[in-house]
Amino acid sequence: MKSIPLTKFASGSACIMLAASFYAPLSQGAADAPAASPMNPNPTHGTVGEGMSDTAITTKVKASLLEQKNLSSMHVHVRTREGVVRLTGSVPSAAERQMAADVVHGVTGVKSVENHLVIHKS
Repeated sequence: MKSIPLTKFASGSACIMLAASFYAPLSQGAADAPAASPMNPNPTHGTVGEGMSDTAITTKVKASLLEQKNLSSMHVHVRTREGVVRLTGSVPSAAERQMAADVVHGVTGVKSVENHLVIHKS
């Protein structure tokens, strides 16, 4: 009877050790990061909005592309890094390729657009 609680304890301890060893390398780069402060609570990024802005921009871009009635955006992929939006995938015409870039330029937070969309007629 005593072996079951001991086995549970040993299994739980092993899981905790495994999780700790997994997350330890993730925190090693934190020594180079600026310290947290009231003005910069997210010390891994220069400003508060910088860390989340790329995700927010990507979300806004995707939503804006989907809102366009004359744009087939189902095969358009969006990636954002430091405010630079990269469009990849395909659209059926040159007009839609240009429309996608124009829509992206109109999204708040976008610094520039890399339009790598190819024209693929269905």
